[in-house]
Amino acid sequence: MGEEVSIRPFAKSDVEFAHESIRIEKWNYAKADVERMFNYNSSGCFIAEVNGERVGQVFSVNYGKLGWIGLLIVRAEHRRKGVGELLMQKAIKHLLDIGVETIRLEAVPAIADLYRKLGFVDEYDSLRFLGINQKLGSARSLGVKIMKKDMIKGVAKFDAEYFGADRIEVLMELYHANPELCFVSYIGSKIAGYIMCRQVENGYRVGPWVCNPENSETARGLLMKCIETIEENVKVYVGVPAVNKVAVEIMREFGFEQYSKSIRMFFGNKLTERINGIFAIGGPEKG
Repeated sequence: MGEEVSIRPFAKSDVEFAHESIRIEKWNYAKADVERMFNYNSSGCFIAEVNGERVGQVFSVNYGKLGWIGLLIVRAEHRRKGVGELLMQKAIKHLLDIGVETIRLEAVPAIADLYRKLGFVDEYDSLRFLGINQKLGSARSLGVKIMKKDMIKGVAKFDAEYFGADRIEVLMELYHANPELCFVSYIGSKIAGYIMCRQVENGYRVGPWVCNPENSETARGLLMKCIETIEENVKVYVGVPAVNKVAVEIMREFGFEQYSKSIRMFFGNKLTERINGIFAIGGPEKG
């Protein structure tokens, strides 16, 4: 009897399956992260089944003309059978059908050729840093304020100048997850930068972290404030675009070490972003 592969829409009842797949891969996402990904664009998330058994998933996020694909996982025993490619084709078609012109993702180097085969083009490396939180003092975090809900519209407008698209819904969801770990810095009445952090399965993940590149001390102050707010001696993960040399320098200055990397890739129109102001991504699954 042959294997019959089918792709269907993701349902809330699939969250546990997807989270377990992520845990098997040791990608360090909490169940709440999976739920948020589904909520961002529920119609753009899909499950692969073989003879009625769930074997894989893919998620997509829509930022208007920009789309993002992430958390593509096929269970090990069903790999190299074209299941991942079918999931990707479904997600790409969904995004194009709703008007997306640029699709981005971050590829684990081992499967980057799958994405290239589908038409994705390399942009740059995205570095993964890990640190063990230590209290470093608060001198450089002066002037950083805890983010309030009524600030998020302004933060999203500032963010779009660097990210290249409006992602207010994602920022709002991240804020509500851990409002005590979201901070903003102003110079006069203008936003100079912001940072968000959230708890994951094991430790905390910093990002997005966006700052005017002319104010690197502001970027340092935001990270300092974030670090001094969470408990000591826990793991802190940060994803940094390799082309942002100042961000890489800050990571090393604060004692973070690189443990892996992925490849930022795009499909369709190349999007202009101000990458020198992006100090940390929100996550490889959503940008």
